[in-house]
Amino acid sequence: MKDYLASIIKVSNLHEDIINSLEFIKWKDSIRNGSMVFIKPNFTYPFYKEGITTNPVVLKEILAILKDRAGRVIVGESNGGNHSFTANQAFKGHGMPEICKETGAELVNLSTLPSRFIEDTIQGKRVKVQVPDLLVDEIDCFISVPVLKVHVMTTITLSMKNLWGCYPDTMRCLQHKYLSRKLTLLTKVIKPKIVLIDGTYALNGHGPMYGEPVKTDLLIAANNPVVADAFGSTLMGIPASRVEHIMFAEKEGLGTTDLDAVQFNDDWKKYQLQFQVNKTLIDSLSTILFNSECMAKLVMDSPMKPIIYGVASKLRNKNEQNVVDELEGRD
Repeated sequence: MKDYLASIIKVSNLHEDIINSLEFIKWKDSIRNGSMVFIKPNFTYPFYKEGITTNPVVLKEILAILKDRAGRVIVGESNGGNHSFTANQAFKGHGMPEICKETGAELVNLSTLPSRFIEDTIQGKRVKVQVPDLLVDEIDCFISVPVLKVHVMTTITLSMKNLWGCYPDTMRCLQHKYLSRKLTLLTKVIKPKIVLIDGTYALNGHGPMYGEPVKTDLLIAANNPVVADAFGSTLMGIPASRVEHIMFAEKEGLGTTDLDAVQFNDDWKKYQLQFQVNKTLIDSLSTILFNSECMAKLVMDSPMKPIIYGVASKLRNKNEQNVVDELEGRD
């Protein structure tokens, strides 16, 4: 029996499919009776968008299953980056207050909680991340529930990239330098024990906010975040070797990218997708911000911001500008 377990299911009965996925990865080894469980969805938008944010129907079924085993279940998210929206707005936009009331779960805005900075050396560089105390001191099991999607800056965004939403500072966009190392450190500190990837809709092309939603009806589960992300990336047709944060995490001993070392419930290759990452001119220019804190502050947190954003709006296509307008509350 291999230590690393992963499941992929074509969804037909969501509730039963989630149960079967969890059973295959031996979820009860990670969640004992009375455990305190934290669930991190991907709410990178203030309301549900197919292929972009975690499907609330998937979350509802997960919470219903956990209700009879976990002692306390918390669903949490930080405020949207660059002051775009609050976590509470995202909770409301995804119907989470009603879902949590029905399932007995709690909602927590991570940006409002006490936090600490944790520093470590990751792949030869000293990096620092901000983490809510709750995630370090109190929870027994962290469950990451990302969406199956590509990302123009990090190639893919799955369970590890989803941890960036645990960074409580809404201006975390200024902290993208050495992002792959910081994601690795977050994985090392938070230690997700269960990953459930929502592939009811996946996102191809220009992720994570635009792109083409694809109805794939897939549910992926794994008992390790590096395994989950290596599998999810490979499933999308993108070798894990192209994803820096996955490779760093493997080198730090946090998991494996060798899918031959993973026990699967099924022949996953019959579900193979062929996604690609489509970068625009703005994306190429934005790469500079990812690698320079000074440039990031100039663009995101200075009097120059309105001018630069105005120029950027001229370079966006209609779909991209519609997304920006929605986030800014314009019609």
